[in-house]
Amino acid sequence: MTTFKDLGLSPAIQQALDELGFVEPSPIQEEAIPELLAGHDVIGQAQTGTGKTAAFGLPMLQYLDPDNDEVQAIVLTPTRELCIQVTQALRSYAEHLDIEIVAVFGGAPIRSQQSQLRSGAHVVVATVGRMMDLMSRRSLVLTAARFVVLDEADEMLDLGFIEDVEKILRMCPSGRQTALFSATMPPPIKKLAEGYMYDPVTVRITPKTLTVDAIQQAFVEVPAREKTPRLVELLKTEEPEQAIIFCRTKIGASRLEKALKDKNLDVKALHGDMSQGSRDGVMIAFKDHRVRLLVATDIAARGLDVEHVTHVINFDVPNSSETYVHRIGRTGRVGRTGRAITFVTPAERDEIGRIERDVNTKIGEWETPEERLEHAPPPRRRERRERRPREREREAEATADSEAAPSDDGEAKPERNGAKDRDGDGKAPKTTKLFVNRGERSGIDEEDLRWALREGAVLPDDAVHDVRVLHRFSFVEVDPDQAERTVEYLDGTKLKGKEIRLEVAKS
Repeated sequence: MTTFKDLGLSPAIQQALDELGFVEPSPIQEEAIPELLAGHDVIGQAQTGTGKTAAFGLPMLQYLDPDNDEVQAIVLTPTRELCIQVTQALRSYAEHLDIEIVAVFGGAPIRSQQSQLRSGAHVVVATVGRMMDLMSRRSLVLTAARFVVLDEADEMLDLGFIEDVEKILRMCPSGRQTALFSATMPPPIKKLAEGYMYDPVTVRITPKTLTVDAIQQAFVEVPAREKTPRLVELLKTEEPEQAIIFCRTKIGASRLEKALKDKNLDVKALHGDMSQGSRDGVMIAFKDHRVRLLVATDIAARGLDVEHVTHVINFDVPNSSETYVHRIGRTGRVGRTGRAITFVTPAERDEIGRIERDVNTKIGEWETPEERLEHAPPPRRRERRERRPREREREAEATADSEAAPSDDGEAKPERNGAKDRDGDGKAPKTTKLFVNRGERSGIDEEDLRWALREGAVLPDDAVHDVRVLHRFSFVEVDPDQAERTVEYLDGTKLKGKEIRLEVAKS
């Protein structure tokens, strides 16, 4: 297994990654970071949510000279939401570096951004329009910008920014290093790469690898006039921690928001008819977990990256399979599982088959959690949950006895303790961290989780090493040889009336 420590990053950057809990790079990071560190231009074809920001951000930060106050690197983004998101990520990676990262975007006072640039900026993350404006006012000079990133280039094309992007590239040094990231590669983007990049290395991550495998997909066939009441029923049944509900039109999003509010659901809309200030307010509230349901159009949701979206619901069938993949990629973030549910009318039923063929996936008919549990293949988990406490105690005692295997000299040496003492040089890890989708917000505390591990998963106390309960989710650390059974026994069960999901935590 490749880790970030294998990629040749500086100690200061590695320290920040350790503090953030990043251990194993995503596929795009594993392939792109070494190429960028080696000085190559890179074309990265990957969807949102695959770790693109770290893929270009970590090599870029390592490249910078803190003693040079000029703008040494720029990141161009299509939307202000993505601009803010990238800036926040880069600042977290640069926690132990003496580097200034400035975000400039439209809809905010340009004078304050000019003031920030005058105070010094090593990296400028910008929307295309605001960068052009600042360059025309001579507030931003790019003669020293030798590291250039174009993030979500196909979106810049959709928004009509490519000519301005070319003007910006012409203002940068010819000897620069350029990274271009795009979910798709339409001909204008290929032409841009051919004209402004030098012998680029292409790193391509397919949509199947990105999102679909990590996401449980289903469809609901329902007459058009019954879609809204059926959606309300589904939301009550699924109990999403956070969900994005996609509509095809702005009018449709507004109407659905009103209908859900009339049912006393916690919901906000996000669409192009809203003012920029209103959109920002909704985005921030959703990211801060103050809004549980977001009804959005495709354009409005671009650049929206929220880690704990558990469900994506296609209230309207997407226009293309590519849009389907882009939408459902909003859940199942960073190695976690998620659920994607698509509503279809009887006339649209064939659309499910088209998506299945294009994306090479299987989309089954939606079932309630009880039906999914009933149809789950291993009955062993349910049988063991139904055992009486004394039976669980006997199993725990038997497990503990079997762990103390005799050594060659006849002395009992607990295998579990041996595993905890091993180091990380290619040997077994000391503990395995599990992610739990519930926390203080769901009324769950440390004792509740320890009880579930003890009674539900039949774990002896010494197999549980740490339990951390946060506001929206929790982490538990158990012996590596107990991790699989813990997930098997507890995933999908209820704790304090709430369904809990467990999975091995990833970077």
